[in-house]
Amino acid sequence: MPHSVTQKIPWSAQPKGRWYRWRGYTVRWLLFGLIVSVFQPATSENNPVWLQKLDQVLMGLSFGAVCAAVFTLAENRFNAARVAWKTWAVVLGTWLAVKVLFVSVIALIG
Repeated sequence: MPHSVTQKIPWSAQPKGRWYRWRGYTVRWLLFGLIVSVFQPATSENNPVWLQKLDQVLMGLSFGAVCAAVFTLAENRFNAARVAWKTWAVVLGTWLAVKVLFVSVIALIG
């Protein structure tokens, strides 16, 4: 009697492409942005603390959303095989590039 071969069902039914696994990456980056922003200190005495925290949370979520988009595109283009060290390099590069972008925009705005 021949042995049957079982195949693992992929976690996502999406075809592999530019935005493959974007949902999971978006959730992770949004959580990262939220957690990091919540633990920032409230530094201005001119505004109420809740307003500063709201501003920090919104900035953290927007940072996470941009990181998710950049990371998804970079991961699917440069690391389709999902090699662990390349993934961490893409994570670090994504964080650095988006951080520089956000700091530059904030510096230009005022």
